[in-house]
Amino acid sequence: MKKILLLTFFLCATFSAKAQNTETQIQKIRDFYNLIQTQVKEGYSTENPIGTAVIDHIATYSAVGYRKGKTEIYTYLYDGEDFDSELFNTQQVVFIREQYERGVWEHYNEFLYDPETREVIFCLFHFMDSESGNFVDKRFYFSKGKLIKVTPNADDAKQAKKVKAIAEHMYSFGRSVFEDTGLEIE
Repeated sequence: MKKILLLTFFLCATFSAKAQNTETQIQKIRDFYNLIQTQVKEGYSTENPIGTAVIDHIATYSAVGYRKGKTEIYTYLYDGEDFDSELFNTQQVVFIREQYERGVWEHYNEFLYDPETREVIFCLFHFMDSESGNFVDKRFYFSKGKLIKVTPNADDAKQAKKVKAIAEHMYSFGRSVFEDTGLEIE
């Protein structure tokens, strides 16, 4: 009996510690998100080295209609001390905001990246549910490349692989916008 009680206590303590660790990670992500939002509102300055690219897009599809919107890409200028690093003096994508309309459907997505590891840490998808017609928000939190929490519905964890693939695609797109594609002729 003592062993079962001790095992139960140990498991409860383990799950409690893991939950606290997850909440601590999520709070750090939220704090970083709020910092980025403040910097986005302030815009670029010498004290706020956040770069911005805004891309307006429109496309028409037969039998479907149009898709129009804009994508905003925000970057930090990497200015570390390691001059030999391939990252030196490059733009590192930290936040992407995408809003668009497809026919009568409105979509809004956000992607937040860790500027040091370049991994996605947060995704928000705001869209109109096709069944209910109501707007839905889904938030995905990641740590070290793994999903740590989904809100509002944990059942959406099945979508984590797809969400991560979308976030990685958006990151690659954002990087391509800021890469120096100029060619030098000798």
